[in-house]
Amino acid sequence: MKIINKIIEEFRNRGFRIKVIHDDSIKADLNKLRVRVWITPSDYFPWWSNLLDMVDELELNDINALFVVSERPYVISDYVVNNLSRIRYWFNKELNIKVYAINIDRLEEDLEDGINLVITNFYREASNVALMGSTCPNCGLPMTIMYSSRYYSRRWRTWVNEYVEVCERCKVVSHKLILS
Repeated sequence: MKIINKIIEEFRNRGFRIKVIHDDSIKADLNKLRVRVWITPSDYFPWWSNLLDMVDELELNDINALFVVSERPYVISDYVVNNLSRIRYWFNKELNIKVYAINIDRLEEDLEDGINLVITNFYREASNVALMGSTCPNCGLPMTIMYSSRYYSRRWRTWVNEYVEVCERCKVVSHKLILS
């Protein structure tokens, strides 16, 4: 199975809708959360002389998260994050994007962890419920469950109930995985 097909399958299993599919990337959304997955060839390192070209080429204007899938994802994702900081400083352009590194050798596990992180970091955009949760470990008031889902985990090899709970007073965000 091709890498892009594995990525599409994982995102669909987690409830994302696939919007755009290219040979080296996909765009998907979950409620208001918009992500892009970029697969870089093994012998390729991005080099942009104009940093705004990076924004256009990677289509970063309308997404919340970028997943960099590569054999050396940390080097490339650090380069992209550094360029985003330069864009903020040099061009006064604020892009609220989180970049996640996905190692192609551990694709399923890293992608699962990355999706968990992006849902936790952007819980307002991914929100699909608003229920009372457990008590806040900081202040003791009830937390609000902002996201709930059930999926088959490749890492744990079982079904997982996933919850993101938030205490609006303390700004505590809790991501819970309950194995079943």
